[in-house]
Amino acid sequence: MVKACILVCCKLLKTKKIVDIAKKLPGVVEAFPVHGRWDVAIETEDMDLAKIAKIGMTIYGSEGVEIVETLIGFPEI
Repeated sequence: MVKACILVCCKLLKTKKIVDIAKKLPGVVEAFPVHGRWDVAIETEDMDLAKIAKIGMTIYGSEGVEIVETLIGFPEI
């Protein structure tokens, strides 16, 4: 089980829609707009990689999404 952060770049004025979609997905702890290179950050709970991939692919397939990058957390040492 791992935690992940999914970063999303979306088209102008689509940020709120993507945040709303993400918050409804099982396994998403938080989703919020951010400033900088990315438009949305999505935090997941501890889950397996297949479930994290499903969240990422669902977001990537959403209207207005241009780029998705998934950051997988290191296990605590």
